[in-house]
Amino acid sequence: MKTLIRNFSHTFRRFFTASILNILGLSIAFASFFVIMTQVDYDYNFNKGYKDYEKIFRIEINPNPDSGWQLWTPRPLCEQLQSASPYIKSISQVESYQSEDEYEVNGNLFKATTCTGFGNFLETFQPEMINGSADALNQPKTVLLSESTAKKFFGTTDVIGQTIFRGKQADNNAWTIGGVYKDFPENSQIKNWVMMPKEADTDKGNWRNWNYICYMRLESPSAAPEIEKLIWQIFVKNFPTLKQDSDISQFIRLTPLTDAHFSTVGNKSASSRTTLYLLICVSFLIVIIATINFMNFSLAETPMRIKSINTQKVLGATTRSLRLTLITEAMLISFIAFILALIWVAILKDFGLQELVNARLTITEHPMLLLATFCLSLLMGLMAGLYPSYYVTSFPPALVLKGSFGLSLQGRILRTALVCIQFFVAYMLIIGVGIMYLQSRYIRTSDYGYDKDAIIVGNMTKETQLQTDAVVGELSQIPGVKGVAISEFVLSSADNYMHWGRSKGDKYIQFDAFPVDCRYLEVMGIRIVEGRSSKPGDEDVYIFNEFTRKKYPWLKVDQPAPDDNLVIGFCENIKYSSFRNDDTNQTMAFLIPGKKFAQWGWEWRNFVNVRISAGADKVEVIRSLQKTMEKFTPGHDFNFRFMDEVLDANYRNELRFTKQILLFSLIAIAISLTGVFGLTMFESEYRKKEIGIRKIMGSSTTQILYMFNRRYILILAGCFIVAAPFGWWIGQHWLQGFAEKTPVTPWIFILSFLLVTLITMITITVQSWKNANENPANSIKTE
Repeated sequence: MKTLIRNFSHTFRRFFTASILNILGLSIAFASFFVIMTQVDYDYNFNKGYKDYEKIFRIEINPNPDSGWQLWTPRPLCEQLQSASPYIKSISQVESYQSEDEYEVNGNLFKATTCTGFGNFLETFQPEMINGSADALNQPKTVLLSESTAKKFFGTTDVIGQTIFRGKQADNNAWTIGGVYKDFPENSQIKNWVMMPKEADTDKGNWRNWNYICYMRLESPSAAPEIEKLIWQIFVKNFPTLKQDSDISQFIRLTPLTDAHFSTVGNKSASSRTTLYLLICVSFLIVIIATINFMNFSLAETPMRIKSINTQKVLGATTRSLRLTLITEAMLISFIAFILALIWVAILKDFGLQELVNARLTITEHPMLLLATFCLSLLMGLMAGLYPSYYVTSFPPALVLKGSFGLSLQGRILRTALVCIQFFVAYMLIIGVGIMYLQSRYIRTSDYGYDKDAIIVGNMTKETQLQTDAVVGELSQIPGVKGVAISEFVLSSADNYMHWGRSKGDKYIQFDAFPVDCRYLEVMGIRIVEGRSSKPGDEDVYIFNEFTRKKYPWLKVDQPAPDDNLVIGFCENIKYSSFRNDDTNQTMAFLIPGKKFAQWGWEWRNFVNVRISAGADKVEVIRSLQKTMEKFTPGHDFNFRFMDEVLDANYRNELRFTKQILLFSLIAIAISLTGVFGLTMFESEYRKKEIGIRKIMGSSTTQILYMFNRRYILILAGCFIVAAPFGWWIGQHWLQGFAEKTPVTPWIFILSFLLVTLITMITITVQSWKNANENPANSIKTE
């Protein structure tokens, strides 16, 4: 052991630069592997934290070609299913929208997400109860809290019988705590929300309101096809226009809960298994190129170590013991890199690294992944040490004196192949991320049909909702504010909004409904193409987009829609959802609510939209908006934000994946360049005599540098030609999630090639400069 440590210490000091680069490259690769695999683990095990998760399914329905597959179901469907089959053990029907609410607890205000459903809607998920029973949801005005929520509200989980107020205590909306359940894992469909039952009579027997998501627990997963047939029979019974002999698979499907995370139904930004596999490949590729790097550096050290190793042979050391020592050195370096990788993760997770993944990067929370990374580090050390240790100890003394295997054809082919793998990965990733960048830029710079760059949005509170005219009046007085409007939703913030179907006689229409006030279209800069915009005094009127007029040509200005609300105009098609949808082929309407809407008891005034003047100090305007709104709700954060922040939130998953690929592309390039550094060091050491002779024969430094660079230009060109289709495939796979895609121009390929090539040429030139300028006499003497 002492000999091993002494040899390792001597080698580390003698080849300090190479050792440091090896350790840094490997540590970054292992850290990248650990970070990527936390995301893979998060997605792969999504929804697997529930008891017998493989028995839980979600109903998905395709009611008509216009709507496509959706999650929303009517309440009577689940009511009739509940007792229709012995294979159904439980059914849970929850509201499709979870609201962010304020709760007052013992005089303190807290924010929490509320999930509502019918009866004990947690029965399907079988939470582990810490206190009380999940059946408490069957009681009116009784809620369940998660363990973390109970501790946030009360500091303890012993809270059965305690009272919380939804909103403020003055609102007199009191709820009693009936139970506390153990927190679900973060990667779960049903999260750690405040679970609240709906009134028992809500939508009972109402087949018209499709506003609920239905989950069910089956006796066995094999019963799913039978239940699909049963659901179809219920629909046929209640909708006579449906044909009994229709293809059920085109209308109904039960999706396993483990597949729901990867389903784009109801969530077009959902993760995909292909993306998961791509991340796995990227993580291993980065480790492999770092290992290749390590091997290249080991080969580069051969000229300097060969005489020392042969001397040890002469003194009695066996070839086996020498090889074992060299392999152990490699594994020790790899182990040091593993420790350093953990330090990188621990330090950098609080400096932006955490934002790259959904999973928490606390190392102790991933023991199996930690073990896997450790074993991988030892395996990579073993693989990186095997080949160099074999060849460095196999040279005959005569071959050593002549210059050795280093410049042989076999050795050159091997080293070139290793570097080619590195460049292939670098080109592939940089082209893929280039295409992703083009799409991200396309999303930000496209014409949305409204003035998104002039808009600031903020949240409304109950107090401001009751005084909208006063709010608009106060905000309009702020310098730099040109207009203020109220809406239920924020434009371009989601894939799906409220979808309505309206019929009268033989007239039927489906559209996305967007409730706004009479000032909204003017404030947002949305242009009217026929009819007029809304004005004060308008109530229960529609302004449809152009595509709706095209699809339903019987809709006319100043005539009622099928629900008797007046159509006052048509506006240009706008990007109101996301680029995952083709909004130019989507029917939508701005609704100015009036008395009819008020009768439903639906509060739609959720957001305030503020138009600011060109050149206004946006930061100061936001500060003034917050201060003014606090007059109505003191101390509340209204979260005023620019539309760019809204877009970032809407494309969170895509942007995260782009950042992941970008970071790992840069890492791959950096590691590849250190590999080139090692290979150039190897060749320049072996070719010192050749360089000296060329200098004596009249070659200039420029010609010597060209000699080294020429070969790599050919290597880079070959690697680029092979890698370009793979990089294009990565980009195209990512673009599949968008209905509107950026055109992929040749410039992205040209710039990718030039970027990697230029950096590589600089690296080679810097490394070769010393030997190219050395006195030829010294070069020849070293031989």
